[in-house]
Amino acid sequence: RLTNMMIIRRVASLRQPLLRGVQVRCQGSAALNNEAPSKSTQPKPIHHMQSATIASTPRCDASAMALKRDSGDYYFEEHSGALVSAFNVYDDMQESEKRVTAIARDMNLIEAALAVQDESYDKILILMRHGEAKHNVFERQYAQKHGSSFEQANEDENYPVDPMLTGKGCGTMLNVSNRTATFFNKETGLLPDLFVVSPLRRAIQSALISFPHDAPLTSLSGTPWVCHPACMEQANGNKSEFVSSPELLEETFPGINYELFNQSLMRGDVYNSNEKVPLFESKIDLMNRTDAFLEWIKERDERVVVVSSHATWLQSLCAFSLQYEDSDSKNLEMFKKGEMRSVGIKFS
Repeated sequence: RLTNMMIIRRVASLRQPLLRGVQVRCQGSAALNNEAPSKSTQPKPIHHMQSATIASTPRCDASAMALKRDSGDYYFEEHSGALVSAFNVYDDMQESEKRVTAIARDMNLIEAALAVQDESYDKILILMRHGEAKHNVFERQYAQKHGSSFEQANEDENYPVDPMLTGKGCGTMLNVSNRTATFFNKETGLLPDLFVVSPLRRAIQSALISFPHDAPLTSLSGTPWVCHPACMEQANGNKSEFVSSPELLEETFPGINYELFNQSLMRGDVYNSNEKVPLFESKIDLMNRTDAFLEWIKERDERVVVVSSHATWLQSLCAFSLQYEDSDSKNLEMFKKGEMRSVGIKFS
């Protein structure tokens, strides 16, 4: 009987896909059975690049971003445009030499398992967006009933605050868990060393459902789980981005380390504010957050890091904080709900 590791090695030698639909960019219940296989299963080493700073990256054009997204992501063009505008002046506001530089390469899960043995990668990031949450349904139903905008739905007293996943969202993440059970185990060697989650409940819940065998308090591996406040965008008046108290989070999701979140609250960082700031300013703040996250993981010893966050945060991390060598990478595409991607990175 073939073990998972034997299968992966055979796939690597044949350079053929293992199964239809096992590519890492799984989209929840919509298994990517028709996704084209990778050109090469063996991960390519990241080449050394001298002084590869963000400032050397060509100016971005919002029109270059592939409009591949969930139909409910109505904010894509507006947020992406503001993010691109902010990026094009970001380095003028920062001292580039103080920023962390990370060269990145897209991988599928087979390549990620093989990359664990490849010392040319400093970190292997498993990035995931949460599944459908209750505010997504509320907004959709509100628009159908009233024919109104998101802003009006957000002002409704029944709008969900820090919502949990819907049944559909839970099902999406359960489908992801089938893939994590196949690829994240001792046989493949692809074992998470660290889980990092946004303080918002839908992101925490999605990660816990996707990796049930690594859940805190019940897992024999003892893999640490950290709630990181830099893994979310500021609320900017959106109730779905209002965070719950650390006490409520600890009660709902015990065993996760909320120390960084607590420290953020003690510093007086603003959460749950109804005050809106210009979208451009909020995107500058967002890029500061994704840069800060890179600095944080660079200083940590863990190598395989699972990150559960949100569409715009992931887009900022992949499109602007990381630098992809491959011109055909998916870094400009917004993550779909329940989507997972793996990325190998090399700090310089």
